[in-house]
Amino acid sequence: MNTETATQTPEKSSEAAFVGHLYGLAQRAEGGDGAARAQLARLRRTLTGRTLTYNGLSEVGDQLPPDLPDPALDTYLLVAALFALNDSAARPPNESFGATLKKLRKALSAGAESLDRRFGALLDADAEELPYRLRQLTQQLASRNLAPNYYRLLEDLLKWDLPSRAIQRKWARDYWT
Repeated sequence: MNTETATQTPEKSSEAAFVGHLYGLAQRAEGGDGAARAQLARLRRTLTGRTLTYNGLSEVGDQLPPDLPDPALDTYLLVAALFALNDSAARPPNESFGATLKKLRKALSAGAESLDRRFGALLDADAEELPYRLRQLTQQLASRNLAPNYYRLLEDLLKWDLPSRAIQRKWARDYWT
């Protein structure tokens, strides 16, 4: 095991534990747990205003890895809120958000061009625009009973601002090829 792998393992396990908590919450909600349903509803509402961080922390803050820098904290909370929009307890395949949107595009009888434009806008978005762009697309996925792999989404969004734009290129390839 090299040093790079050793330093990535705790992060990945923190990401997996966080997303695992979200799936467990959805499973409890599907099983009739009113408290879990209410928690998911409160998480959904965090996407509607400027209170994503504060309200999101009150719902899932105890599940976050310690000492997250602010950009990573925002990403974790964004994924939790997106999960609450489309909160099936079923775990989708480990594919990129672009690959999941490709399935949506194939399922549409009309509106593929609109989806293409929204996806293009997402790929060009900076971190501040992501909540709005991802909310729209996640709602479209939910309308067709499709869901992204939230672990993969979290992992990808944590790398969104890399200068190489590797995540955006990967999503674009998965969507258009």
